[in-house]
This record gives sequence, structure tokens and C-alpha cells, in this order.
Amino acid sequence: MQIRPKHRPQWTEEELDVIFSKGKVSSIFSPPEYRVDDYGNLMKRDKYGDINSQLGWEVDHILPISNGGTNIFSNLRPLNISKNRSR
Repeated sequence: MQIRPKHRPQWTEEELDVIFSKGKVSSIFSPPEYRVDDYGNLMKRDKYGDINSQLGWEVDHILPISNGGTNIFSNLRPLNISKNRSR
């Protein structure tokens, strides 16, 4: 399926698990539930899409779709939602 640049895919729970697992393991919190993004921000798996939580996260494209990136897993990473929206 070709994904249009403006289309935000609906990720399955399995896809979200794989993407979330790409985050760094926290030395303080339990790895299955918590990860750290590339900027050092803590995220919690069940806070996906939660804009009201400091632990909220979303899927980020390393190379943005607008610059030729795609939705393949190697181009995706978990990013704290507040960090992603402030870029």
C-alpha cells in the first residue's frame, strides 16, 4: 500500500510494540513498559498518543515523508510527544 505524504497511518498494536522497542532501555524503569527516546525523554508504552502525559509518545519519521522518507520500520522511531511537536 502506498501511503500519501499527508496520511497518518493507523498503527496496529504489534507495530507500535516494535516501534516502541526501538527506544533505549531505561536504567531506572522496567524495559517492557518504559523507554527513552533519542533526546533522553522518558516514555511509557501505554501512553501512546497521550498529549496530556509527560510520558506520552508518538511515531516519528527519522527522514520526514516530506523529504522523501517512508513508513518502513527502519525510518520510524518512538519520540516523546512533547519533543516531537516542538521540533
